[in-house]
Amino acid sequence: MTDHTATTRDTYDAIAPAYARRWRSAPPQIAAEADRLVALLPSGARIADIGCGPGHHTCLLRDRGFEVTGFDLSREMLAADAVPGLVQADMRALPLARAAVDAVWCVAALLHVPRPEVPMALGEFARVVRPGGPLVLSLAEGDGDGWEPVPYAPDLRRWYVQHRLAPLTAQLATAGFTVTGHTRWSTHRDWLMVRARRV
Repeated sequence: MTDHTATTRDTYDAIAPAYARRWRSAPPQIAAEADRLVALLPSGARIADIGCGPGHHTCLLRDRGFEVTGFDLSREMLAADAVPGLVQADMRALPLARAAVDAVWCVAALLHVPRPEVPMALGEFARVVRPGGPLVLSLAEGDGDGWEPVPYAPDLRRWYVQHRLAPLTAQLATAGFTVTGHTRWSTHRDWLMVRARRV
């Protein structure tokens, strides 16, 4: 584990209760993506929510009839809202068998993975999802990477990596995914939501 990853994990451990309170309600763009999966997958489909934090999106997807397991590196984030069925794990080495899930959901989490290690994470996503299975991936759009202070805990910092669609599409293709669509929106940062399918 790199220093970037360990420091970011420690930050999330420290801010877990505050984070869980602040982000309990999903933005409409995220709820719309969850609704889109309802049209793509049968009820009971298995989804891995990777970088799940306190499990808000895990619950969002479960409410739509899916069987969802959340994975996150921060133990305190996993405990923050006492959501059952969450597992501590590194997205670069997921404790899942090959083709174990029907879809992968990774929203605002891969952006913390140092750029040289992104192919490793994408390779894990491809390994654990069945052929034809969808991937929902949300990242910060832009250039560069670096440390950012937490707005409500400015003494703490997180590592952020920004991505552009074209190079990310190429990385996904190398991992075994075909990009099927994308959307953009802006809040305190510019967001890129990429939809892909396992080849």
